[in-house]
Amino acid sequence: MKGKGCIGLQRETGTIGLKIQYIPVRDGAAVLSCEGFGSVIRLPERIDGLPVREICAYAFSAPGAAAKHLPAGAGIRSAAVGNPAAPGREETFLGGASLRKVALPQGVQAIGEYAFYNCASLSRIRLCAGSARIGNGAFMNCGALREIAFSASPDEPTCLPGLLTEIQQEVRVAFRSGNETAVWIFPEYFEESVENAPAHIFEHFIHGAGYRYRQCFQGYRLDAGNYDQQFPMAKVEAEPKTALRIALERLRHPFDLSDTAEKQYLTHLKENAAAAASLLIEADDPEGLVFLAAHGVLTRESIGAAVEEAVRRGRAECLSVLLNEQHVRFAPKEKTFEL
Repeated sequence: MKGKGCIGLQRETGTIGLKIQYIPVRDGAAVLSCEGFGSVIRLPERIDGLPVREICAYAFSAPGAAAKHLPAGAGIRSAAVGNPAAPGREETFLGGASLRKVALPQGVQAIGEYAFYNCASLSRIRLCAGSARIGNGAFMNCGALREIAFSASPDEPTCLPGLLTEIQQEVRVAFRSGNETAVWIFPEYFEESVENAPAHIFEHFIHGAGYRYRQCFQGYRLDAGNYDQQFPMAKVEAEPKTALRIALERLRHPFDLSDTAEKQYLTHLKENAAAAASLLIEADDPEGLVFLAAHGVLTRESIGAAVEEAVRRGRAECLSVLLNEQHVRFAPKEKTFEL
């Protein structure tokens, strides 16, 4: 695993007080549970000098759940990390429905079964490079999880393939390493079993483009070419906004983007210019509108509709971008008269 992308994580951790239960494992420590304040966890790289290697099964699902699944005599230990709590304040279990964001350190090799089970408010998880093993049900019932961030280059191996098998809803995945950023949207999908009564068997169906997108890997590395080849299916089977997000993110962060793929995404945006502008206004993303303008996506009609929406939503910066583009490209020409 490469450590350069996780330096910021180490710096952040020192300001956050945690009480961590763990057990020693081969080459390090396995986290059983955390207590602290708030709804965000940033685990340190080391606990009592031991590198964090695993997140135990059921660790963040409920208080005491992980300890119940340990063998007798496992040797549970406790450690305090970061600043001590203020007098009179009591730490509480960090997990379950109260947990919103998690950052795991470089060196984690396994996330155990049902580790984040029923963390229904968990919306973002941050990890580093390395092909960590993801246990069955590790993110079951984490319906709010919409963003995965890797402190890694997009061509490094990661645990993303295993993570995505646990997440059926649409999710945004961002890779960042130095000045390099790549963003990928994975659409939702769902599975259905239908009984064939005469034959007394169940037929299994998969709906949505998301399943195919989740197969776009070579080992533990994302295959950009394969990912881009799924876009025709996304235009048909995914939500229209999802297809627009895929096109926008691939064009704005064009890691390993072929000329053919670039053309297909740009064509889709031009064919849906008004909807693309509306999506960016809704997200209050004036830089995205600048991007559309620079690539000739916006038409006179789509700018007019976008201006009205920006006014209605009170998006001042978006409105400024649109009015400037309207003036530069579509201002009425002054009439001239020769005497």
